[in-house]
Amino acid sequence: MKHIILALFFGISFLAWGQNDDITYHQAPNVAKNEPKKKDNKDFLERISVGGTGGLQVGTYTFVEISPHAAYHVNDYFSAGIGGSYFYYYDGFYKISTHVYGPMAFTEAHFLNYLGVHFAYQALNYENIISSFEKPRIWSNNLYMGGGYYQRAGQIAIYLYILYNFPMKDSFYSSPILFKTGFSVFLK
Repeated sequence: MKHIILALFFGISFLAWGQNDDITYHQAPNVAKNEPKKKDNKDFLERISVGGTGGLQVGTYTFVEISPHAAYHVNDYFSAGIGGSYFYYYDGFYKISTHVYGPMAFTEAHFLNYLGVHFAYQALNYENIISSFEKPRIWSNNLYMGGGYYQRAGQIAIYLYILYNFPMKDSFYSSPILFKTGFSVFLK
């Protein structure tokens, strides 16, 4: 009987302790007609973030990526921005090197304090190394959609997204699945 009472005591204690969570939930905006809307007092610089992604691989195959971006955060949940990408690729086996570059535009939605959805369009210009009879450089149009982890802490945010590439023509990427990780720094 003593063991049953102890088990019930500890079981109820753990159940009561488990009801306390530290998750902050976003509340839907109040759309009541009688209440005035709250004005967001953030100035322009508080809504701007800059950041990007980068990559480096050195060896028989050398790959360097620099992809900066800037974003305007409409509110705490939605942002839109522009950026650019530059890649350098060297294949030591075939002794081929090339430069790839192009602009990008994107939108993001953030929710539950740690999830994000990412949509982007990117145009990449790369050298046509397969056929010397066609154009020397090719434009690759790519549409990315996906989501993943997004976490903001103060003025810094990090993200890790899994994106699917819907190539429109002559894709530069060999796989339609892309992993994108990077950071953003808010200006103010």
